[in-house]
Amino acid sequence: MGVVIKQSFWGTFIAYFGVAIGYINTLYLRPEFFSLDEIGLFTLVTANAMILSPLCSVGMNGTYIKYFPTLKEDPLLARQFFSFQLLLIILSNLVILFIAFLNRDWIIAMFSKGSSEYANYLTITAIIVIVNSLFDQLYSYSSTILKVIFPAFLREVFLRVAAIVLVLGYALDYFSFDWAVKGLAINYTLVVLILFVQLILVHKLRFSFKFNLISKEWKQKILNFGLYSMSIAVSFAILNNASYNQVSSMMGDAFNGIFVTCFFIGVIVEMPRRNMARVVGPLLSDSITQNDLKQTEILYKKSSITMASIGMLLFIGIMTNINDLFLFIPKGDDFALGYGVVLAVCAAKLVLMTSSFAGEIINFSKHYKYNLLFQVLAALFLIVGNYILIPIYGLNGVAISYFLTILLHSIVKNAFVQKHFGIHPFMKSHGLLLGLGIVTFLIFYLFDASLNPVLDIIIRSILTSIFFTYLLYKLKVSEDINRFLESFMMKILRKS
Repeated sequence: MGVVIKQSFWGTFIAYFGVAIGYINTLYLRPEFFSLDEIGLFTLVTANAMILSPLCSVGMNGTYIKYFPTLKEDPLLARQFFSFQLLLIILSNLVILFIAFLNRDWIIAMFSKGSSEYANYLTITAIIVIVNSLFDQLYSYSSTILKVIFPAFLREVFLRVAAIVLVLGYALDYFSFDWAVKGLAINYTLVVLILFVQLILVHKLRFSFKFNLISKEWKQKILNFGLYSMSIAVSFAILNNASYNQVSSMMGDAFNGIFVTCFFIGVIVEMPRRNMARVVGPLLSDSITQNDLKQTEILYKKSSITMASIGMLLFIGIMTNINDLFLFIPKGDDFALGYGVVLAVCAAKLVLMTSSFAGEIINFSKHYKYNLLFQVLAALFLIVGNYILIPIYGLNGVAISYFLTILLHSIVKNAFVQKHFGIHPFMKSHGLLLGLGIVTFLIFYLFDASLNPVLDIIIRSILTSIFFTYLLYKLKVSEDINRFLESFMMKILRKS
């Protein structure tokens, strides 16, 4: 258990450190040295790759993790299994990229209006697709041997630092923007090569291409679960990246540059959920396996109010400071056009936090395949919504489409859990939290220290946190948060 805790701690630390680096790059360096068109194009190259990459992976990374508990009993079978999956990934890449090559003219035409320059970088997208699908497979191997710190560092920190190097290299005239974009392919290729060498030299990764131990039954399992995992991953990738594609193709790279930056600001509201899922997920899995609905409901409700409380504070913090943030960051007047995007993304992420772990409950149950249906429908809803609303409302249309997609997706999953398990995540405390959130927002949205944007942000954030947390504690909105605050204060008092 000590190894798991260590890996989880450092994995969480690396994730937050990576996000901090990402914020420096996204909110300051790129706006300072790239034009809006360049920001949009720079992101579009990787966003399209992230949509195709899960398709080319054909779900093999998830399949290897799922069946590893059985495979580890026979090391040679595990080696053949992993090698067979690598071949499938390579073959899938060849087939999908060949299809893309045959449709090259159609792809170019799709972006000809809003992002004509993208035609010059289709090869860069293709390279990132290939190497990222291989990286995901190598990452899955690292996960099974409980060695995720290094690959997490490569993905969360190395890639982001390498992206900063590309921006600064361009800013200092070491190379052109064209080579900055091409450098993305170099960065992604490097992380795959580094991880590959590390796994071979340090963790003794070996391959076997005989496949004599892989029966027809095993191949069927690989393909069946692989297709399921692939579908989930592709629909998830579409939810996270399709809007970049559509904004560039329908409005232009400059508007995509605004959208990308503003979207990234709002993502922070959901970050605590990712780490809480690592703790609550195994507990939910166990309670559902034991058919302990009472414990499942307790986890469901407590997680909801705790995450909603944290999410509400982050929502208020961002939305009360957003105008000063636009004054602080380079090209802030242009990015201010994305105010609606920030609001919609923050609100959508708050909905996700409040809806708790409905998706995980479904996934750990016999109804797990419904998650795929809900995910695919959400992806389709987002794409159609963007096509309808962008021509009417521009960036606000993308914002509305994204918020409605997340809201409906969450409602459907919560309703499904209510119907099949008879439980929901809501309590009276949610009403108290909503009232507290509205009061706090109104007070500090009007607060203006009239110093400068940075000092105003710092002072407002400190006062907001103190005010909100104090009332949250006094109103006893969340038992877990109260317990944490009391424990924290006890430690402070002991040290003093």
